[in-house]
Amino acid sequence: MSGLGHLIRKITTDDYEAVAALVASAFERQDEANLVRKLWAQHATKFERVTEISGVIVGYCAFSPVTSKPDLDGLLLGLGPLAVAPEHQNQGIGTKLVRTGLKTCEDNNARLIAVLGDPNYYARFGFEPASKRKMSWAGFDAGDAFRVISHDDVGVEADDIRTIHYHPAFDIVS
Repeated sequence: MSGLGHLIRKITTDDYEAVAALVASAFERQDEANLVRKLWAQHATKFERVTEISGVIVGYCAFSPVTSKPDLDGLLLGLGPLAVAPEHQNQGIGTKLVRTGLKTCEDNNARLIAVLGDPNYYARFGFEPASKRKMSWAGFDAGDAFRVISHDDVGVEADDIRTIHYHPAFDIVS
């Protein structure tokens, strides 16, 4: 997918160092870059996309498997990290990456997609507070920052709160 000089494509191993540097720059710390490296080392990403402009990677978005207790069948994913180079933020690059990634998730019959992030930003993509689906994030009470998209009635009629667990690599991010 391309537009306005942006090319969105699948990541390759040749991109790893540029992506790690981009993620560290976007978050202004190494924690998220270390997370991405750990996900790669453990082959724990399902879908990854990068945006490049004139051959330079300026955006990155990953989706990795998540689990739930009680268990849910099907493909369950967590979005993150999403990173855009500081000099390219607020230009729609992140939005295009998320939309492309969500389309990939839908095309692969993902049953649930979770995200921890700015509620106002992620609401535009259809993410709703996980609490509406009787779900919580295993890490802590994130309030409306923990959001989900579900393509069925997952959790709506649950008797108990369903706990969503990200890959253990996410435990390094503080």
